[in-house]
Amino acid sequence: MTNDIAQLTALADPTRRAVFELVAERPRSVAEIKRALPVTQSAVSQHLRVLREAQLVRAEPKGASNIYHIDPDGLAHLRAELDRFWSKTLAAYRTAVEDPPGGGGTMNKRAAETSVKKSIAVEAPVERAFKVFTEEFGRFKPAEHNLLAVPIAETVFEPWVGGYLYDRGVDGSECRWARVLAYEPPNRVLLSWNINPQWQIETDPDRTSEWEVRFTAEAAHRTRVEIEHRNLERHDEGWEGVRDGVADDQGWPLYLQRFADLLARQG
Repeated sequence: MTNDIAQLTALADPTRRAVFELVAERPRSVAEIKRALPVTQSAVSQHLRVLREAQLVRAEPKGASNIYHIDPDGLAHLRAELDRFWSKTLAAYRTAVEDPPGGGGTMNKRAAETSVKKSIAVEAPVERAFKVFTEEFGRFKPAEHNLLAVPIAETVFEPWVGGYLYDRGVDGSECRWARVLAYEPPNRVLLSWNINPQWQIETDPDRTSEWEVRFTAEAAHRTRVEIEHRNLERHDEGWEGVRDGVADDQGWPLYLQRFADLLARQG
């Protein structure tokens, strides 16, 4: 019997486990353990012998009796085995969820994806890329991406935490479809996505996803712009449609390309 199996077997007995827990609280003698449990002194000694053989406790002579302590080396071994077992169990669980028998493999992995990542390199310093993205968002946002009942007159990006990214219609109506959660020029901006799977405004903040835009300088006049739209499952039923919509060629890839084209026109 391997040591880890012996240790688990030793702790399977409820009385023996109670003896072990008493020793784990503090070192004790056989007489002290007997006073704490409704068992004979002989039974306590037998349980301690099994625990010693399993390297869970050790005895330290003191006068005419022994004081029992936790065996740190044996306990460390048990913990390592349990950690290894737990890691393997989690790995098996993940495999089962992502690719269950007969479940279609790639299709199930696709269904489990709850984020979308897109990026593009633009020919501009990082400070200018950030400035144009935030201050001129309406110049590259497709006009047809409109939840208002009238055409969009302007798109406003409020550059502070708690501000909004919203469209204002020609009649003065507003559609606040994103809220600024972090604003860190020139490297990062984080916003909520307040649009539900029916492509209407979501008023419950617990059912909104978030999208982060990161600006990384690749050279003095070249910047990598990355959009990560994550936590899409928060939209609940139908969230996959939101994911597929923003990942589509008419979603974030279109925004990024139009942004790059705007920078190129500006020179």
